[in-house]
Amino acid sequence: MAGELTVFCGGMYAEKSTALIREGKRHILAGRNVVFLKLEIDNRYDEDSVVTHDGIEHKAINVVFDTFTGWVHDFVKLEEVENSDVVCIDEVQFFPYRITRFIDELLYQGKQVYVAGLDMDRFGKPFGIIPELMARAEHVKKFHAVCHFCGNDAWVSLGTDKLNNNNQINVSNDYVPACRSCAEKVGEIK
Repeated sequence: MAGELTVFCGGMYAEKSTALIREGKRHILAGRNVVFLKLEIDNRYDEDSVVTHDGIEHKAINVVFDTFTGWVHDFVKLEEVENSDVVCIDEVQFFPYRITRFIDELLYQGKQVYVAGLDMDRFGKPFGIIPELMARAEHVKKFHAVCHFCGNDAWVSLGTDKLNNNNQINVSNDYVPACRSCAEKVGEIK
């Protein structure tokens, strides 16, 4: 029997990683083998853990990724992944398109797969592989942070003054959540 894919998406500070860790812990309590994965480039809080902005963490395996070539290690063949029932992947927007093949392999092995990531970049454009995964998923849950400017539900994560470049990928915490109206007023959305 095939597994199911669940996508947790939304902006920064919306508690996507918190939901990912919570789901993983629920499966652990149910007696299932759970493995957490993250790209090695995401070392903002810890080298070897998925960590939320408010300090909740869970040990994770770092997946090797070469940003120059776009090559990502085939994590499906890792012993911990092979022995797992549930695979939780954080910051999935940073993974290349090839991850869809890996996720399909896991699903057809009967594993439950949970992924968490940004659905839009700081310019209000779909981010990386997330739209593809949302289309393929059985379940999609969009989370909202609180707008930094007005307190409404945030729609996007805007770069702060510290981000003075046009790169889509910036592994940092130099972002603030913003609703659509405030994002338009600030002028970051293009």
